[in-house]
Amino acid sequence: MTDDSAARLFITDVCGTLVYDDTTLGLLRVHFSQQPERQWRLPMFRALTAHRSPFRLGVAVIERLTGKHVLKQLLVRMMKDDTVSSLELNAEIYAQWLLDNRKVPSVWNVITPAIKDKHIILASASLQPIVSALAKQLGVRFVASELESSDGVLTGRYKSDLTGLKLQALSDLIGNDLSSSFYDAISDNITDQELLSGAKRAYVVLHKASHKERWAGLTATYIRLNQ
Repeated sequence: MTDDSAARLFITDVCGTLVYDDTTLGLLRVHFSQQPERQWRLPMFRALTAHRSPFRLGVAVIERLTGKHVLKQLLVRMMKDDTVSSLELNAEIYAQWLLDNRKVPSVWNVITPAIKDKHIILASASLQPIVSALAKQLGVRFVASELESSDGVLTGRYKSDLTGLKLQALSDLIGNDLSSSFYDAISDNITDQELLSGAKRAYVVLHKASHKERWAGLTATYIRLNQ
C-alpha cells in the first residue's frame, strides 16, 4: 500500500463517531419493540438503560467492582431464543434510520471521500448485525462483535467481543499486520488509542471539550461536536 492518501485505508469507529447513537442499545431498542410476544423485554430494557435508573446505577456499581461489562452481557442475554434473521431485519431498518437521521456531519465531511473510494473500514465493538447493515448500505468492509447462534437461533451470548481488540480483527480482515500498513483512523473512544496512535493521520471526536485531556500525548486532529 502506498502513502498516497487517496489509496490509504481509513478506519472509522461507529458509535459516537460515524453516528451519534450507541448502536448496540439502539438496535436492541428497535428489536425488542418489534417482538410483541415478549412484551416484558422493552420495559426491562428501558429500566436497565435509562440514564438515572436505579437498575442502571446498580449495574454500574457492579461493573466498577468486578471490572466486567455486566450491562451488555445482560442485554445480549435478553435476546436468547430470538432468530438471527429477525435481528438482521431490524438491523437493516435501524441502519437506514441512522443514515437518514443520526450521521455526525463533521465526521462525514472527513470520511466521505474514503467511502466513495471504498477504502474505508467500519471498526466497532457494537453488534455485527447493525455494523454489517451500515457497511452493506455504504458498500464497505467492517469488523464488529459477533453473537453466538445455533441453527439460526441466538444463544444469548457473545461469540466474540471486540472491545479493545479491534487491531487484531482489522489485521485479520486485511490479511496483513495493520501496524505495517499506512492508514488513517477516526474515533471518539479512548479504547481506540492504540489504533489512533499507529495511524498516519488520526482524528479524535470530542463530545465535550474536557474529553481532550484523555488523549494527552496523541498527535491528532480534534473534532469538537456541538449536538
